[in-house]
Amino acid sequence: MPKISIKTNILIIFLVLVGIVSLSLLFSQYYFSKKLAIDTTHRTFKIISKNISEHVYREALSTREILHAKSANNELLHKTIDFNPVHPSFENLKDVLQLNDNFHAIYFADKHHGFYEIIHLLNRDDLIQTLDAPKSAHWAIITIINDQQQNAFLDKEHKLITKKVFSKKYNLSERPWYKQAIGSDAIITTQPYMFSNVQQMGITYALKLEESGVVLALDYTMDQLNKFLSFQQFDENSEVFIVNKKGYKYASSDFVESNKRGRSSILDETLMQAISENKLNEVLHHKINEINYYVLFTPLLNNNAYLGIKVDANLLFKPYKESIQIAMLIAFILLILALPIIYFSADRIVKPIEALIDENTKVKNRQFSEVKTIDTNIIEFKALSRSLVSLSQSVQSYERKQEELLDSIIKVIAEAIDTKSPYTGKHCTRVPEIAQMLLDAANNSNDGVFKSFSLTSKDEQREFEIGAWLHDCGKVTTPEYVVDKSTKLETIYNRIHEIRMRFEVLWRDAHIEYLTNAITLDEMHEKQASLRDDFAFIASCNLGGEFMDISKQERIRNIAELTWERHFSDTLGLGPLEKLRFSEEKTLPATETLLSDKTHHIITRDDFDHQTYLEEGFKLDVPEHLYNYGEIYNLCIEKGTLTEEERYKINEHVIMSIKMLEKIPFPSNLTKIPEYAGTHHETLKGTGYPRGLNRDELSIPARIMAIADIFEALTASDRPYKKPKSISESIEIMSMMVKDEHIDEDLFKLFLKSGVYRSYAQKHLLPEQIDDVDVASYLS
Repeated sequence: MPKISIKTNILIIFLVLVGIVSLSLLFSQYYFSKKLAIDTTHRTFKIISKNISEHVYREALSTREILHAKSANNELLHKTIDFNPVHPSFENLKDVLQLNDNFHAIYFADKHHGFYEIIHLLNRDDLIQTLDAPKSAHWAIITIINDQQQNAFLDKEHKLITKKVFSKKYNLSERPWYKQAIGSDAIITTQPYMFSNVQQMGITYALKLEESGVVLALDYTMDQLNKFLSFQQFDENSEVFIVNKKGYKYASSDFVESNKRGRSSILDETLMQAISENKLNEVLHHKINEINYYVLFTPLLNNNAYLGIKVDANLLFKPYKESIQIAMLIAFILLILALPIIYFSADRIVKPIEALIDENTKVKNRQFSEVKTIDTNIIEFKALSRSLVSLSQSVQSYERKQEELLDSIIKVIAEAIDTKSPYTGKHCTRVPEIAQMLLDAANNSNDGVFKSFSLTSKDEQREFEIGAWLHDCGKVTTPEYVVDKSTKLETIYNRIHEIRMRFEVLWRDAHIEYLTNAITLDEMHEKQASLRDDFAFIASCNLGGEFMDISKQERIRNIAELTWERHFSDTLGLGPLEKLRFSEEKTLPATETLLSDKTHHIITRDDFDHQTYLEEGFKLDVPEHLYNYGEIYNLCIEKGTLTEEERYKINEHVIMSIKMLEKIPFPSNLTKIPEYAGTHHETLKGTGYPRGLNRDELSIPARIMAIADIFEALTASDRPYKKPKSISESIEIMSMMVKDEHIDEDLFKLFLKSGVYRSYAQKHLLPEQIDDVDVASYLS
């Protein structure tokens, strides 16, 4: 996951919150606007429905009143016996059409199949065209007698312009308006139907005139109703229409613009379903040809028809959507304008956080004294800053105590190692002093390699100091009898006493032989003198030396061949582990050699993984056995008093130092301690131990440790195994080590030139050790 800054986080959070709030408000606005639009539409639908219902009702009432008024005209009872276009009732009836444009025609018929109809043609071009009337015609008079029909056209003054006569079979009794009126005593209203003369949809209001068989009727065409419905439209995509129960649409605002006279259609199936399921006076959502509509149905004409209103949902919501888009644009602009404010606000939060991070970094880097209270007006950050300062002071105090505790433990360990054996003296406490003095000289020098060298920080100094104090901490694992071994036969005690007792046995055996007359007195004296001489030789070999030649080793093996009789078991009184090293007991008395290398002298090296040893980088040769206590083997040591196994054991202290220190989870500022403590026996040419490092692998502090360790060992006056060397002798030996690439030449010259050797000598060496050194000769 990508990492982003606090400021960016705050900006994003602000923007997201503002975005969420804005979108929520816009969504709420849209939701409530939509609901408001639907509610408003519902109310508007009801108003339109009411207006249309009232209009239809008023028209029906007006028509009924006219019919009642005109039915009182007795001239209507006159039988239509000729084709005179001006019937006696003409003047009375034409007024209805002149005063009301909604009426298409007024007519009456009698039971003798006589029919007389008046149609007003003024401003009705479509009707003039349909009837093929002269353009100057104002009135069309249609008269039907028997099977003859005459269409007469009158002008404004009621004078005949022209007439047309043609045959027409007209069954009056089959006309719906006549059938219904004859069978009723009240005014009847037909269902919408197609007018036969003009091929237009309309409604007929009819009234039977007493028992005369005459029916007076008024035709109300749908054109007028369509026009009225068109006035009720929401917009050009909406529609107001009237349908019957079968879903037949006979009036619609859409029919006004239609060129097809008498146009009608059947409702969509789903809308018919809404009617059939009685979902009346409910705003319904409906889709037609992928366009969303809202539709409302209301009962009309005594529930014989339904008024339908259909509105395009997109156009309905368009104003609201436009307002929301404008609101979104305004919100976006406000958001853009708010960005600087948000940025400034975020900056006020971020800056104290960044300052706290800087202070926290100081704590992380343990720069406790530099941690300060930050300057901010935010109370919580101020409190956190003070808490951080308090924390740093507490941590500093705690760390100081921990450092003091660790230093004490380290020094106790070093002093314990020094106290453990007089052969160590005060080595562990003196080496850190020499090393620190030489390190200070290196830090202060600008010559050669030291110009770019610096180890001056508190952590670096402490790291080096601890490494110096613990450079021999592995000696806690080295047995004292190995460190302190001053003779070849010494283990926990000097085994020369065992061998001396064997010589005593042989001495007494010679005396016994003389007393038993097995040998003469001279032979006894000769044997005893030889034993005395041989023991003196063995005892001298036990002391060790710089070199032991082959002839001496051969004489030891010859002396070892002398035998003596053992009458007691050598397995009695042994501990469990020691007893495991002994083989089966010989039959007693048993003949033993004076000196021997026996199986039980071998201590095996158990639990040692050579592969792991190599993987850890150690290159010091490891002897097969842990120890070899063989008497001949130890007495034949060519140089010194230590066997190969014991010498490895002593050298192993460096390996143990490294392993012990690497197991300690030192903090990041003390990780070089194992390096400083474990490299003081390495050489520049890779012949040292335990890892055989070379010049490039040894840092300057590591090389300083080697010089300090060597100089202290050469000049120490508290070692029982050697005489202390003078300064000049020690410097000479170290100069040879420089030539052999054992120690660093630059540091050796700095050691002399800076006077570190003399400052240390004046403090720790005996007066007789301090002599003059020709420093110039070594520097050249």
